[in-house]
Amino acid sequence: MFRLKYFLILLFFLFSIIPTEAQQVKISASLEKDSIWLGDQIKMILVAEYPVGTFLTFPTLKDSLANGIEVISRSAIDSSKIGDGILQMRQSYLITAFDSGPHPIAPFLFAQKSSLSKDSLRSNALTLFVKVPNVDLKKGFTDIKKPYGAPVTFKEVAPWILGIILIASVVFLILYAINRRRKNIPLFTMPSKPKLPPHVIALSELDKLKEEQLWQHDKVKDYYTRLTDIIRVYLEDRYEVRAMEQTTYEILSQFKGENSQIKGKLFTSLQKTLDTSDLVKFAKYTPLADENHFVLVNAYKLVEETKAEPVEIVKKQTPAQTETIADNVPSGANENEKQS
Repeated sequence: MFRLKYFLILLFFLFSIIPTEAQQVKISASLEKDSIWLGDQIKMILVAEYPVGTFLTFPTLKDSLANGIEVISRSAIDSSKIGDGILQMRQSYLITAFDSGPHPIAPFLFAQKSSLSKDSLRSNALTLFVKVPNVDLKKGFTDIKKPYGAPVTFKEVAPWILGIILIASVVFLILYAINRRRKNIPLFTMPSKPKLPPHVIALSELDKLKEEQLWQHDKVKDYYTRLTDIIRVYLEDRYEVRAMEQTTYEILSQFKGENSQIKGKLFTSLQKTLDTSDLVKFAKYTPLADENHFVLVNAYKLVEETKAEPVEIVKKQTPAQTETIADNVPSGANENEKQS
């Protein structure tokens, strides 16, 4: 008797929970509007709201519903959280009908499964009214109206214009290339810039090197590498020697002798600069600060004292031209010169 009492209490508790849980699930079906014209399209929406822990299965609709309603497309099931412990599932269907009159839509069946029970829930029923436009059959057949002539927009014409321009450009380039090839002329030629004198380029690069202060920032090797490159480029452009490809010994050998333009103290400073640079780059020699300063000063002196001076063209006057000029000078001018 005692066990039967507790069994009845447990059974009562379970039956009291199941309806409460079922009442929390809300199923609804709705239409965007109650009526449509024959052949129009309208959305039908199914919505289910249920607590977390409950599993619902949406009904699988066929391509057509009862009473002549056709399903054109369906969306994916959208799930979202709308409250504390409440979830919502939503799916829309695009439907149409080609028969006039009222079309009842039966309730949709949803399968429910929770930790306590399995059940099926039904949505509300719907009715879709399909209207037919009024047609006067006494008038008989009438002419079909001509299509409305919409104005042509730039958006429609733009692809054609761009296509014509593109084709014309390609044809022009082909003809231009064939013509240049027949004349043995390169297809594209860049205008050559006038080359600056070697001393102008060298002095500009030395100024940049001075401003960078490489050896002051413990970049002694980079400093000497840049410095000797500037000197080598200058010697190559100024004297037409292959200084960039030669060793220090080969460079100095070309400027030895009495006829060389680099001699005396200038040659000695050039030799010291190149030798010091080789020691820094290849023997890890660390020069003093004064040495770093004087090699730059010597490079400036080398460029300034060996730069090519501009040639002035002076026309010599022949004796005949001198006499002609003297004859053309007025006599009064000669007297004034004598008095002065």
